[in-house]
Amino acid sequence: MEIPEQLNIANVTEEEIEPFLELTPELVRKRRSQGRIIFDRFIRNKAAIVGAVFLILLFLFCFLGPLFWHIDPNAINPPAADVGPSLQHPFGTDDVGRDEFARAMTGGQVSLLVALSSMMLGLVFGILIGAFAGFYGGIIDNLLMRFTDVILAVPLYLLLFVLSSSFTDGSRQSIIILIALFGWTYAARLVRGEFLALKEREYVLAAKTIGARNLRLMFRHMLPNAAGPIIVNATLLVGGNIITESVLSYFSFGIRPPDASWGNLVAQGQISFDASPWLVYAPGLLIFSTVLSLNLVGDGLRDALDPYMTER
Repeated sequence: MEIPEQLNIANVTEEEIEPFLELTPELVRKRRSQGRIIFDRFIRNKAAIVGAVFLILLFLFCFLGPLFWHIDPNAINPPAADVGPSLQHPFGTDDVGRDEFARAMTGGQVSLLVALSSMMLGLVFGILIGAFAGFYGGIIDNLLMRFTDVILAVPLYLLLFVLSSSFTDGSRQSIIILIALFGWTYAARLVRGEFLALKEREYVLAAKTIGARNLRLMFRHMLPNAAGPIIVNATLLVGGNIITESVLSYFSFGIRPPDASWGNLVAQGQISFDASPWLVYAPGLLIFSTVLSLNLVGDGLRDALDPYMTER
């Protein structure tokens, strides 16, 4: 489109000239919002998209599936015991005739809710520890990081087994709190590193100059700028928490029967593995696929949120 001759170029404003500009691909990229740039980078990662689609389908399977699959997961039916996969029982039945497909749904609800809830609790604790350590430095940093190192040095599963047998009752709430108590360490180290770099930035120094208080600097100015690595860590932490919950339940230190979780489904299926291997394969593949998908999504988010990622 040509610019009219009567338009005075010397006095023209950006709003007046914009309709006459041809939007080249370079200009289109420059006009995109930051959120759109991140989204475009993410959807170009095919592996991350596959992981995200699987997770969406998994959540539909676990949380909406029971609305359409009208079989009680705890209903015992001895005549139908140890039945192989079929249209009536896609994952077969266990040694007392319970439908494994229904139990995989309810077990997925438990495993996912425990993993997500413990991730959020652990992330809050890790952000607080890392933010105070990175912002204040000095003796506060030393004390908090040495405490973090002590937690990291202790064998995790051995400690969880001891505490679970002594202080938990096998309920979801107790397992969530137990996993969260030891799932914050890597988040704390990550946030500390981000805050050490961010506290020397110009906008933080400017806010400090005009009298902004420390808590406002930390959680209003610095924390939003550290959101990218925290989000990536959160996705990876969910996968780690699923494995932790599954291991605890497998060894009877987590969710206890008759309540189902993917971990204790594997443990129960192992008893009759030679005759009914599908009882192990079904929940085992669900655990593997979910953790793999979460890692693929985490890798995609890491690339999409990287400010140094070049445009293609």
